[in-house]
Amino acid sequence: MSFLYGGILAYFLYRPVIWIERKGLNRVWAILIIYLLGISLVGLLLWFALPKLMKELSGIAAMLPQYANQIEMIIDRVNGIQWPGKIDQLVEQNTGQIESYIYSTMQGFISGLFYLMSKAIIIVFAPILAFYVIKDWEQIRNAFLDILPPGARRDISIMAGQIDRVIIEFSKGYLLIAAMIGILVGISAAILKVKYALLIGIISAITELIPYFGPFLGGIPAVGLALSQSSSSAIYLAAAIIILQQIEANIISPKIIGDRLGMHPLLIVFALLAGGKLFGIVGMLVAVPLTASLKIVGHYIYLKIVEI
Repeated sequence: MSFLYGGILAYFLYRPVIWIERKGLNRVWAILIIYLLGISLVGLLLWFALPKLMKELSGIAAMLPQYANQIEMIIDRVNGIQWPGKIDQLVEQNTGQIESYIYSTMQGFISGLFYLMSKAIIIVFAPILAFYVIKDWEQIRNAFLDILPPGARRDISIMAGQIDRVIIEFSKGYLLIAAMIGILVGISAAILKVKYALLIGIISAITELIPYFGPFLGGIPAVGLALSQSSSSAIYLAAAIIILQQIEANIISPKIIGDRLGMHPLLIVFALLAGGKLFGIVGMLVAVPLTASLKIVGHYIYLKIVEI
Protein backbone atom coordinates (compact mmCIF):
# COMPACT_ATOMS: atom_id res chain seq x y z
CA MET A 1 0.00 0.00 0.00
CA SER A 2 2.90 2.36 0.66
CA PHE A 3 4.17 1.79 -2.89
CA LEU A 4 0.65 2.27 -4.29
CA TYR A 5 0.07 5.58 -2.49
CA GLY A 6 3.62 6.65 -3.25
CA GLY A 7 3.03 6.01 -6.95
CA ILE A 8 -0.25 7.95 -6.91
CA LEU A 9 1.42 10.86 -5.13
CA ALA A 10 4.30 10.83 -7.61
CA TYR A 11 1.87 10.80 -10.53
CA PHE A 12 0.10 13.98 -9.40
CA LEU A 13 3.26 15.79 -8.30
CA TYR A 14 5.27 15.00 -11.44
CA ARG A 15 3.84 17.84 -13.54
CA PRO A 16 4.44 20.68 -11.08
CA VAL A 17 7.95 19.33 -10.46
CA ILE A 18 8.71 19.29 -14.19
CA TRP A 19 7.28 22.82 -14.50
CA ILE A 20 9.67 24.08 -11.80
CA GLU A 21 12.55 22.12 -13.34
CA ARG A 22 11.96 23.85 -16.69
CA LYS A 23 12.49 27.17 -14.92
CA GLY A 24 16.12 26.13 -14.47
CA LEU A 25 16.07 24.43 -11.06
CA ASN A 26 17.48 20.98 -10.31
CA ARG A 27 14.79 18.28 -10.08
CA VAL A 28 15.70 17.30 -6.53
CA TRP A 29 15.29 20.91 -5.40
CA ALA A 30 12.04 21.14 -7.39
CA ILE A 31 10.68 18.11 -5.52
CA LEU A 32 11.77 19.55 -2.18
CA ILE A 33 10.11 22.88 -2.97
CA ILE A 34 6.83 21.11 -3.85
CA TYR A 35 7.06 19.11 -0.63
CA LEU A 36 7.79 22.24 1.39
CA LEU A 37 4.82 24.07 -0.17
CA GLY A 38 2.58 21.07 0.45
CA ILE A 39 3.67 20.70 4.07
CA SER A 40 3.19 24.44 4.63
CA LEU A 41 -0.30 24.35 3.12
CA VAL A 42 -1.33 21.31 5.15
CA GLY A 43 0.19 22.88 8.26
CA LEU A 44 -1.78 26.10 7.76
CA LEU A 45 -4.99 24.17 7.19
CA LEU A 46 -4.41 22.10 10.33
CA TRP A 47 -3.46 25.18 12.34
CA PHE A 48 -6.61 27.11 11.45
CA ALA A 49 -9.15 24.39 10.68
CA LEU A 50 -8.24 21.42 12.90
CA PRO A 51 -9.21 22.98 16.27
CA LYS A 52 -12.61 24.03 14.93
CA LEU A 53 -13.09 20.68 13.19
CA MET A 54 -12.26 18.75 16.37
CA LYS A 55 -14.67 20.96 18.31
CA GLU A 56 -17.45 20.24 15.81
CA LEU A 57 -16.73 16.50 15.83
CA SER A 58 -16.81 16.54 19.63
CA GLY A 59 -20.17 18.28 19.50
CA ILE A 60 -21.55 15.66 17.14
CA ALA A 61 -20.15 12.87 19.32
CA ALA A 62 -21.93 14.42 22.30
CA MET A 63 -25.18 14.46 20.31
CA LEU A 64 -25.04 10.78 19.34
CA PRO A 65 -26.35 9.37 22.66
CA GLN A 66 -29.27 11.79 22.50
CA TYR A 67 -30.13 10.73 18.96
CA ALA A 68 -29.72 7.07 19.89
CA ASN A 69 -32.22 7.53 22.74
CA GLN A 70 -34.66 9.29 20.44
CA ILE A 71 -34.41 6.52 17.85
CA GLU A 72 -34.87 3.90 20.56
CA MET A 73 -37.99 5.72 21.81
CA ILE A 74 -39.42 5.82 18.28
CA ILE A 75 -38.71 2.11 17.81
CA ASP A 76 -40.39 1.32 21.17
CA ARG A 77 -43.45 3.35 20.15
CA VAL A 78 -43.68 1.55 16.81
CA ASN A 79 -43.28 -1.82 18.52
CA GLY A 80 -45.97 -0.85 21.06
CA ILE A 81 -48.62 -0.30 18.38
CA GLN A 82 -50.97 -3.22 17.88
CA TRP A 83 -50.82 -3.87 14.14
CA PRO A 84 -53.40 -6.19 12.55
CA GLY A 85 -52.49 -9.67 11.30
CA LYS A 86 -49.02 -10.26 9.89
CA ILE A 87 -48.32 -6.53 9.66
CA ASP A 88 -47.18 -6.64 13.30
CA GLN A 89 -44.58 -9.27 12.43
CA LEU A 90 -43.48 -7.27 9.37
CA VAL A 91 -43.04 -4.07 11.43
CA GLU A 92 -41.07 -5.93 14.09
CA GLN A 93 -38.69 -7.37 11.49
CA ASN A 94 -38.13 -4.01 9.81
CA THR A 95 -37.54 -2.10 13.05
CA GLY A 96 -34.97 -4.71 13.99
CA GLN A 97 -33.26 -4.24 10.66
CA ILE A 98 -33.22 -0.45 11.10
CA GLU A 99 -31.70 -0.81 14.55
CA SER A 100 -29.04 -3.19 13.21
CA TYR A 101 -28.30 -0.84 10.31
CA ILE A 102 -27.78 2.14 12.64
CA TYR A 103 -25.49 0.07 14.87
CA SER A 104 -23.46 -1.25 11.94
CA THR A 105 -23.14 2.26 10.49
CA MET A 106 -21.79 3.69 13.75
CA GLN A 107 -19.49 0.69 14.17
CA GLY A 108 -18.21 1.11 10.60
CA PHE A 109 -17.50 4.80 11.20
CA ILE A 110 -15.48 4.09 14.35
CA SER A 111 -13.66 1.18 12.66
CA GLY A 112 -12.81 3.50 9.76
CA LEU A 113 -11.20 5.99 12.12
CA PHE A 114 -9.05 3.29 13.71
CA TYR A 115 -8.17 1.96 10.25
CA LEU A 116 -6.91 5.38 9.17
CA MET A 117 -4.86 5.70 12.35
CA SER A 118 -3.35 2.25 11.81
CA LYS A 119 -2.28 3.25 8.29
CA ALA A 120 -0.25 6.22 9.52
CA ILE A 121 2.95 4.49 8.37
CA ILE A 122 1.76 4.96 4.77
CA ILE A 123 1.73 8.72 5.32
CA VAL A 124 5.40 8.52 6.32
CA PHE A 125 6.69 6.23 3.57
CA ALA A 126 4.54 7.33 0.60
CA PRO A 127 6.26 10.75 0.17
CA ILE A 128 9.69 9.09 0.44
CA LEU A 129 8.82 6.56 -2.25
CA ALA A 130 7.24 9.29 -4.38
CA PHE A 131 10.48 11.29 -4.15
CA TYR A 132 12.51 8.50 -5.75
CA VAL A 133 9.83 7.75 -8.36
CA ILE A 134 9.74 11.39 -9.53
CA LYS A 135 13.51 11.73 -9.38
CA ASP A 136 14.11 8.69 -11.63
CA TRP A 137 10.85 8.68 -13.57
CA GLU A 138 12.42 8.58 -17.04
CA GLN A 139 14.67 5.64 -16.08
CA ILE A 140 11.71 3.74 -14.58
CA ARG A 141 9.57 4.38 -17.67
CA ASN A 142 12.31 3.36 -20.09
CA ALA A 143 13.11 0.23 -18.09
CA PHE A 144 9.45 -0.80 -18.26
CA LEU A 145 9.21 -0.09 -22.01
CA ASP A 146 12.40 -2.10 -22.67
CA ILE A 147 10.62 -5.20 -21.34
CA LEU A 148 7.98 -4.92 -24.09
CA PRO A 149 8.44 -6.02 -27.71
CA PRO A 150 9.43 -3.14 -30.01
CA GLY A 151 6.09 -3.21 -31.81
CA ALA A 152 4.11 -2.83 -28.58
CA ARG A 153 6.09 0.11 -27.16
CA ARG A 154 4.50 2.72 -29.43
CA ASP A 155 0.97 1.38 -28.83
CA ILE A 156 1.45 1.26 -25.07
CA SER A 157 2.86 4.79 -25.05
CA ILE A 158 -0.11 6.13 -27.04
CA MET A 159 -2.62 4.29 -24.83
CA ALA A 160 -0.87 5.47 -21.65
CA GLY A 161 -0.99 9.05 -22.95
CA GLN A 162 -4.75 8.80 -23.54
CA ILE A 163 -5.34 7.35 -20.07
CA ASP A 164 -3.14 10.06 -18.58
CA ARG A 165 -5.20 12.82 -20.25
CA VAL A 166 -8.48 11.31 -19.00
CA ILE A 167 -7.28 11.02 -15.40
CA ILE A 168 -5.77 14.52 -15.37
CA GLU A 169 -8.85 16.14 -16.92
CA PHE A 170 -11.13 14.35 -14.45
CA SER A 171 -8.92 15.17 -11.45
CA LYS A 172 -8.45 18.84 -12.32
CA GLY A 173 -12.10 19.40 -13.14
CA TYR A 174 -13.72 17.62 -10.24
CA LEU A 175 -11.19 18.77 -7.64
CA LEU A 176 -11.80 22.40 -8.65
CA ILE A 177 -15.57 21.97 -8.62
CA ALA A 178 -15.49 20.07 -5.32
CA ALA A 179 -13.42 22.81 -3.68
CA MET A 180 -15.78 25.51 -4.97
CA ILE A 181 -18.93 23.71 -3.82
CA GLY A 182 -17.42 22.81 -0.44
CA ILE A 183 -16.45 26.42 0.22
CA LEU A 184 -19.81 27.81 -0.95
CA VAL A 185 -21.85 25.29 1.06
CA GLY A 186 -19.72 25.93 4.16
CA ILE A 187 -20.13 29.70 3.76
CA SER A 188 -23.89 29.26 3.27
CA ALA A 189 -24.10 27.22 6.47
CA ALA A 190 -22.08 29.86 8.35
CA ILE A 191 -24.28 32.70 7.03
CA LEU A 192 -27.39 30.80 8.14
CA LYS A 193 -25.68 30.35 11.54
CA VAL A 194 -25.86 26.57 11.24
CA LYS A 195 -23.57 24.71 13.61
CA TYR A 196 -20.79 22.52 12.20
CA ALA A 197 -20.39 24.73 9.09
CA LEU A 198 -16.79 23.61 8.56
CA LEU A 199 -17.69 19.92 8.74
CA ILE A 200 -20.65 20.47 6.40
CA GLY A 201 -18.36 22.16 3.87
CA ILE A 202 -15.78 19.34 4.05
CA ILE A 203 -18.44 16.64 3.59
CA SER A 204 -19.95 18.53 0.63
CA ALA A 205 -16.51 18.90 -1.00
CA ILE A 206 -15.64 15.20 -0.63
CA THR A 207 -18.99 13.91 -1.89
CA GLU A 208 -18.96 16.38 -4.80
CA LEU A 209 -16.13 14.30 -6.29
CA ILE A 210 -18.78 11.65 -7.03
CA PRO A 211 -20.66 12.57 -10.25
CA TYR A 212 -24.48 12.64 -10.14
CA PHE A 213 -24.83 11.06 -6.68
CA GLY A 214 -22.41 13.39 -4.88
CA PRO A 215 -24.81 16.29 -4.19
CA PHE A 216 -27.40 13.88 -2.75
CA LEU A 217 -24.84 12.06 -0.57
CA GLY A 218 -23.45 15.35 0.73
CA GLY A 219 -26.83 17.00 1.20
CA ILE A 220 -28.28 14.37 3.55
CA PRO A 221 -25.73 14.77 6.40
CA ALA A 222 -25.64 18.56 5.89
CA VAL A 223 -29.41 18.92 6.24
CA GLY A 224 -29.41 16.36 9.06
CA LEU A 225 -26.88 18.40 11.05
CA ALA A 226 -28.88 21.57 10.39
CA LEU A 227 -32.06 19.78 11.51
CA SER A 228 -30.45 19.10 14.89
CA GLN A 229 -30.50 22.88 15.38
CA SER A 230 -33.93 23.77 13.95
CA SER A 231 -36.27 22.82 11.12
CA SER A 232 -36.03 26.30 9.58
CA SER A 233 -32.24 26.05 9.42
CA ALA A 234 -32.55 22.69 7.66
CA ILE A 235 -35.03 24.09 5.13
CA TYR A 236 -32.90 27.16 4.36
CA LEU A 237 -29.71 25.11 4.06
CA ALA A 238 -31.44 22.56 1.82
CA ALA A 239 -32.63 25.41 -0.42
CA ALA A 240 -29.11 26.88 -0.55
CA ILE A 241 -27.60 23.48 -1.45
CA ILE A 242 -30.18 22.93 -4.21
CA ILE A 243 -29.48 26.38 -5.70
CA LEU A 244 -25.71 25.82 -5.61
CA GLN A 245 -26.06 22.37 -7.15
CA GLN A 246 -28.22 23.73 -9.97
CA ILE A 247 -25.59 26.39 -10.68
CA GLU A 248 -22.86 23.75 -10.60
CA ALA A 249 -24.74 21.29 -12.83
CA ASN A 250 -25.90 23.80 -15.45
CA ILE A 251 -23.12 26.42 -15.51
CA ILE A 252 -19.89 25.38 -13.75
CA SER A 253 -19.55 21.71 -14.76
CA PRO A 254 -20.25 22.21 -18.49
CA LYS A 255 -17.64 24.98 -18.59
CA ILE A 256 -14.92 23.14 -16.63
CA ILE A 257 -15.50 19.48 -17.53
CA GLY A 258 -17.86 19.39 -20.51
CA ASP A 259 -17.60 16.06 -22.34
CA ARG A 260 -13.88 15.55 -21.85
CA LEU A 261 -14.27 12.04 -20.46
CA GLY A 262 -16.01 10.84 -23.61
CA MET A 263 -18.37 8.60 -21.62
CA HIS A 264 -22.13 8.23 -21.91
CA PRO A 265 -24.05 9.21 -18.73
CA LEU A 266 -25.47 5.67 -18.45
CA LEU A 267 -21.96 4.23 -18.41
CA ILE A 268 -20.96 6.71 -15.70
CA VAL A 269 -24.00 5.79 -13.56
CA PHE A 270 -23.26 2.06 -14.02
CA ALA A 271 -19.62 2.62 -13.01
CA LEU A 272 -20.66 4.57 -9.90
CA LEU A 273 -23.16 1.91 -8.81
CA ALA A 274 -20.64 -0.89 -9.39
CA GLY A 275 -17.86 0.99 -7.60
CA GLY A 276 -20.13 1.77 -4.65
CA LYS A 277 -21.28 -1.85 -4.40
CA LEU A 278 -17.74 -3.25 -4.49
CA PHE A 279 -15.72 -0.69 -2.51
CA GLY A 280 -18.16 1.82 -0.97
CA ILE A 281 -17.43 5.55 -1.13
CA VAL A 282 -13.82 4.98 -2.23
CA GLY A 283 -15.10 2.85 -5.11
CA MET A 284 -17.44 5.63 -6.21
CA LEU A 285 -14.61 8.17 -6.10
CA VAL A 286 -12.35 6.16 -8.43
CA ALA A 287 -15.08 4.52 -10.53
CA VAL A 288 -15.31 7.11 -13.31
CA PRO A 289 -11.58 7.59 -14.14
CA LEU A 290 -11.00 3.84 -13.78
CA THR A 291 -13.87 3.04 -16.15
CA ALA A 292 -12.65 5.66 -18.63
CA SER A 293 -9.20 4.05 -18.51
CA LEU A 294 -10.64 0.56 -18.99
CA LYS A 295 -12.67 1.89 -21.91
CA ILE A 296 -9.43 3.03 -23.60
CA VAL A 297 -7.75 -0.33 -22.91
CA GLY A 298 -10.81 -2.21 -24.19
CA HIS A 299 -10.85 -0.15 -27.37
CA TYR A 300 -7.15 -0.92 -27.91
CA ILE A 301 -7.72 -4.67 -27.42
CA TYR A 302 -10.72 -4.57 -29.78
CA LEU A 303 -8.66 -2.93 -32.52
CA LYS A 304 -5.93 -5.56 -32.12
CA ILE A 305 -8.49 -8.37 -32.38
CA VAL A 306 -10.01 -6.81 -35.51
CA GLU A 307 -6.57 -6.49 -37.09
CA ILE A 308 -5.99 -10.22 -36.57
